[in-house]
Amino acid sequence: MRISTVPNLIFDVGLNVGQDTSFYLSQGYRVLAVEADPVLAEAARKKFGREIQEGRLEILNIGIADRDGVADFWICEEKPEFNSFHRTIAARDSYSHKCIQIPVLRFAKIIERFGTPHFLKIDIEGNDMLCLEGLSSSSLPKYLSLESECPVYEASANVDDGLRVLQKLESLGYRRFKLIDQLTFCSLSLPASLHHRTDILGRKILKRLSTKHLRDFGLISRSLLVRRRLERRFRREFPIGSSGVWGEDTPGPWISYGEAAHAFRYYRDRHFLAPDAKFHSFWCDWHATL
Repeated sequence: MRISTVPNLIFDVGLNVGQDTSFYLSQGYRVLAVEADPVLAEAARKKFGREIQEGRLEILNIGIADRDGVADFWICEEKPEFNSFHRTIAARDSYSHKCIQIPVLRFAKIIERFGTPHFLKIDIEGNDMLCLEGLSSSSLPKYLSLESECPVYEASANVDDGLRVLQKLESLGYRRFKLIDQLTFCSLSLPASLHHRTDILGRKILKRLSTKHLRDFGLISRSLLVRRRLERRFRREFPIGSSGVWGEDTPGPWISYGEAAHAFRYYRDRHFLAPDAKFHSFWCDWHATL
């Protein structure tokens, strides 16, 4: 059975503090936001009360799991971005954490109820693949983004994890991809694109500037750094932790599956040449389109 696509609808799976939902609403889209943490869900209901009343936003306070019911969920008390069904993720960097029980649904149930969104953003710390497994050839969003990898244990952190996500996207029917660095918002490809090379140059210059060159700092930041250029274009900040722009607004060209796999291996290997790189610190999103 084909599930109808809702043209003006975005799913924000992993609402957290609402940075991405706020951006999508500002673009004129309707949003279905999914958030497992009841405290964050209630805070969002208060923050976006007007948009909820206008019918532009609905918030589901549930978790995504492989079966419907109730499940243990771990709250990272100092960094809600690490909330997870996996205790080791919530406990990263020795953060204090606690366990609560929450209602859970299979992602396919949400698609059946609300339809196929135009864009699907997934960021649920270790359970992203469960959303992909809930999709089928009859329910594919035109655009999609999710974390390239979110290793649960250090021993399991390897290049195959990120490639497994890419392989799943291709098996679903996605054919064009971008690997987006979540710190810079540059798309990572080989050879490096012009916007990526310009961003690298800007960061090298900024490292050499002292506080005496504040005016030069601002000019370089606004003209060379991809993140700052996007913020100027959309007239809003994209705080660290937000997913940023999506679809055709992401920088750089779409690349093939083979090119994406090659770029992922290269940039991931280079990242972990740094001796102090934490096993979960390669922070990139896969973006895909049909």
